[in-house]
Amino acid sequence: MSICKKRAFEVLERISFERIAGTDKELEAANIIKAECEKYGVEAHLESFEIDMPEVISASLEVLSPTPWKINCVGIGKSGNTDECGVEGPLCYIENAMDANILDVAGKIVLATGRISPEQMKKIYDKGAKGYILVAGSLYDPEEMIPEIRTGNARKKADEDYNLPGVIIHITDAEKLLRSYPETLRLCLKQDGDKKGTSHNVVARIEGTEKKDEIIAFSAHFDSVIYSSGAWDNGTGSITIMELMHYFLANPPKRTVEFIWCGSEEIGLIGSKDFVEKRKEELNKYLFNINVDMTGVLLGFEIAVCSCEEAVAKYIDYLGKIEGFPISTRVDMYSSDSSSFAIAGVPAVTFARIQPRGGAEIHSRRDAMKYLDPDAFIKTVEFMAKFSDNFVNAKVFPVSREMPKQLAERMEQMKKMFEQSKKKEEKETK
Repeated sequence: MSICKKRAFEVLERISFERIAGTDKELEAANIIKAECEKYGVEAHLESFEIDMPEVISASLEVLSPTPWKINCVGIGKSGNTDECGVEGPLCYIENAMDANILDVAGKIVLATGRISPEQMKKIYDKGAKGYILVAGSLYDPEEMIPEIRTGNARKKADEDYNLPGVIIHITDAEKLLRSYPETLRLCLKQDGDKKGTSHNVVARIEGTEKKDEIIAFSAHFDSVIYSSGAWDNGTGSITIMELMHYFLANPPKRTVEFIWCGSEEIGLIGSKDFVEKRKEELNKYLFNINVDMTGVLLGFEIAVCSCEEAVAKYIDYLGKIEGFPISTRVDMYSSDSSSFAIAGVPAVTFARIQPRGGAEIHSRRDAMKYLDPDAFIKTVEFMAKFSDNFVNAKVFPVSREMPKQLAERMEQMKKMFEQSKKKEEKETK
């Protein structure tokens, strides 16, 4: 049997539980994937790597005046600590932290509702803010979801080690807070920001019949986030590449195919970064990376984001037309594990099935099996099998390692972020 949607969804059901980076549940999922490979005669092994796992011991946020009010919050890892009395100050709403938003933050606790860069955060600290508040969730979340706030770590550059305690609150509480015109807030945070944990990649390989030293790498992350079963993000991607493994078991490949289930993608592509770093001396053998991040949702549409020469995007578009498989393509960097390969010099592409506005959601309890469809899933797998087969078995491998100019700036930005992260890890281990 080659590709089988019944088998695929049975395995998907088994790994659809919280698989947070570095936890026992992530390791449990890794072992399920490993056992599934070995069940069909494919040797698989786990590769461990260290991750940041700051432990927030306590976090609180409250309005002291004019009307006392305790606000549900979670602490931001590696942001900083307060003493037992916390920090107090008036609230300053800084929106998305543009320079004009942060003119008067000294002595205040700031609230941001936009994405804050490391550079902006350092400016807020340098200008004398006492602490900060970020938001999560949707104004339309039901009551039971409001306490379910996803945690996160502070965004700091590798060479920065400043203390600016931060918490995350639900966006409905943020709106309520602003409408209450508070005079004084108190923020308390206690954490062990240096705590580490262990995460894992699962790696399996089918050797090529002719060109064993030329490798096509298939990847998908298998970790999820808190409060989410991770069925769609990215249980579906994980099972997609497993079905592609079955395809190449039934159709022996000329080139070697390697399957990498990446851990800790949700906290910064850590697993795929570790994978390419450990193989930096042999990356010339890796000709191409085919990454999958979310497939199989019933209401949705197909995309392929190519971090490689434009010819690949055009080929996918042409193949989609030939096969009657509607898919939109573009040349870009994608916020998934394909970026780790591309930045390391390996051409890459990510396939995904994206939801329409108002459709299925990720990173919450709404990421559930009920929004997925085996028929939609298998159509993507079958198309990817045709696409992959042509590349794996090409008489002359067609993809150049040269990256197009339009990717250069994006790649350079992400490369700098990766390098900063690596410097930070090296600094913390000294």
